Amino acid sequence: MARILTVCTGNICRSPAAEILLRHYLGDIAQVSSAGTYALVDRGIPAEMLMGLDGSGLDGRGHRARLFTEPIGRESDLIIAMAAEHRTSMVQQVPALLRRTFLLDELAKAARAGAELVGTTPAERLADVPLAIQGFRPQLAAMGIDDVPDPFRRSQADYDESYAIIEAAVRDFAAWVRG
Repeated sequence: MARILTVCTGNICRSPAAEILLRHYLGDIAQVSSAGTYALVDRGIPAEMLMGLDGSGLDGRGHRARLFTEPIGRESDLIIAMAAEHRTSMVQQVPALLRRTFLLDELAKAARAGAELVGTTPAERLADVPLAIQGFRPQLAAMGIDDVPDPFRRSQADYDESYAIIEAAVRDFAAWVRG
């Protein structure tokens, strides 16, 4: 089973929302966890982000933030960063992660463009994602890749915007993987 890691800064807003949504949309084809490059260790998801999850019928109240570490990165098959700074931080710590670390927006844009995934089952297609993205890089370069904006300590509208971006990206990514 593929192991997916989602990463943001504090591991309390964006990456746990992506983690919970990926679990929901991918089901039993992947183990999904999250971490933060500057995690607010043991803190839960703020009420403002829980509202988005609640609206999707998902419960994030059991989440506790943890710090990204080399072992966590190495045990992951696919790492999904919410912003370029997260990918940079992880790859600087563990250069071997470069070929399996992507921005959420890269995955969403490849999915929406119908980049080719090899495999007949969702699990096989998920395992092919890193190679598919590598092959799709020229098209991605022309699209421009966006970070998921950090809503922490901002307005409810900012939380709602970030959640909507994450939810749409995860939904489209999961549909792509599921074929």
